[in-house]
Amino acid sequence: MLMDPGHEGPLSAADRAQTSRLAMSSHSFGRIVDQLGTDEFHSTLRAALHELTGFNSCIILAFTAADEPVVLEHCSTIQPDRFRHCYVKQAYRFDPFYQAALAGKEIGVSRIKEIFDYDFDASPYHNIYYRHVPLIDEIGILCPVTERQTIHISLGRCDGSQRFDRSVLENLHAAEPLVASLVRKHALLRPDLCQRAVQPTPAKGDELDTSWLRRFNATRREIEVASLVLRGHTNASIACVLGISEDTVKVHRKRLYVKLNISSQAELFMMYMDNRPTDELDPAIATPFRALRGH
Repeated sequence: MLMDPGHEGPLSAADRAQTSRLAMSSHSFGRIVDQLGTDEFHSTLRAALHELTGFNSCIILAFTAADEPVVLEHCSTIQPDRFRHCYVKQAYRFDPFYQAALAGKEIGVSRIKEIFDYDFDASPYHNIYYRHVPLIDEIGILCPVTERQTIHISLGRCDGSQRFDRSVLENLHAAEPLVASLVRKHALLRPDLCQRAVQPTPAKGDELDTSWLRRFNATRREIEVASLVLRGHTNASIACVLGISEDTVKVHRKRLYVKLNISSQAELFMMYMDNRPTDELDPAIATPFRALRGH
């Protein structure tokens, strides 16, 4: 009979189940260590996290400030075309996990709705993308690799299942330091896994067409700033890219917003979606965005 060394008497059924789960997880994480530096690392990590959490959806992404996310692992009921064309191409910029990564925010293990202090259900990310996917709960871990790159692990429960309970969160909190360390080590051992897709040769239809801004008398510099804003850059990173001060970036951005009669990045993004050539706009993206603007 199992005994708790800190207490007299036998372990309860709940304690035995917890001990069994932790032992199973330890064995799984041992397999992860064996896969460090190999192509099987992320799928092995996914299997271990499934044993620990019982997720319905697992997506592992590499975030950078300058490029679209790189999909390292995708096992999810989220409609693949919507994920690829809407999230990876555009909506990720409003994902709280992405924004936390860019801000260098330490989140540990967090639910998506708890990262920032605002009404998630009224946010651009929810209106643009999240309300169209079948997730009822999502928790995530951010694993910084370098100053410019963070690996994000998203674990979700879908319609028809239950939210993650307290025991799952406690298990993840306990495992998070080890998970983050292993993910960081693997990314440093295999930078090619991210670099292969981080800087692709862009297809014609994948480039941001900001020529429509000329109709609003936007200057060349304002168009450059708008293009970088649409790609998810912060004022600080725009300043670095363009070789100007952050205050100057703020001036260009403010003047552009006045010309467009908008006040936020979300509104700029929606104007971009409305003014992008229709033959370049995937229907999976066009429908929710135009619904927001009453089209």
